Amino acid sequence: MRTFTVLLVTASLALTSLGGSSEPYRPNGWYYITSGTQDSLSADPIVTTKDFASISLDSFLSERTGEMVYQIAGRVNDQSIEIWADATEQSIGKHIGFVCNNKVVCNPLVNARIPNGYFAISGEGPEFKAMYRQIQEDIKNEEIASEHKKAWEEARKLRASITDTAFLKTKRPMSDDAIGPYNYHTGLNEDRAYNQTVYTIAIDRAKKFLSVKNDQLVLNLKSGAEINIAEDLFQYIAGLFDDWNKWVEEGKFKIIQTKEGYYDIEPTPQKRNN
Repeated sequence: MRTFTVLLVTASLALTSLGGSSEPYRPNGWYYITSGTQDSLSADPIVTTKDFASISLDSFLSERTGEMVYQIAGRVNDQSIEIWADATEQSIGKHIGFVCNNKVVCNPLVNARIPNGYFAISGEGPEFKAMYRQIQEDIKNEEIASEHKKAWEEARKLRASITDTAFLKTKRPMSDDAIGPYNYHTGLNEDRAYNQTVYTIAIDRAKKFLSVKNDQLVLNLKSGAEINIAEDLFQYIAGLFDDWNKWVEEGKFKIIQTKEGYYDIEPTPQKRNN
């Protein structure tokens, strides 16, 4: 059933190649063609590559030209299916254009409403492989951006829900990576927004038990249980305060007292060498 659907969409688009540049710059994606000329594209896209859910690349040898013909088959994401269906219905008997790197790559004639979100981009030339990789990257970058946005929205809700007595624990053992900006292999945030939120709240709790002796910070706690935080989180924060003391000794930071009466550090102005 899935194969039949893809073939139906490919046939209904009847893709043909169209070269040339479009001005001004437009994001990669599908556009209405508003007149018979290739530069007459709608100002706003129907969907962009950021709205694509997945793509695949196929190729075959053209009997007419002897050149390889490439086809990128794909589907828009669930949020864009209705937009795509309505746009193709409005464009029946008309052409729409796919733009990549500010060039119209193809201008298929739409023969039917496409309700399932599928599309195809066809043409000749090895640049299609590079375009395929670029679209894949666009899709991946959008997935990462959406995942980060969702992670931080949930983290903000978490912060608002945590009470002064709530037990604090990160979703994985506390480490530099657990509170890093993202996974350096995948680019995803994963649980780091959650962990960073828990970590910053835990630091604020621990700061209330700092005192100063001989120009060094002293943490007047023996364990995380005393402030209702996980022990691995407590040990990590205790290590952070040790680092603060080293930076104070080196003259890079100085100890300050906040308006709330707690101790913290701030950078010491460094003399510039003329």
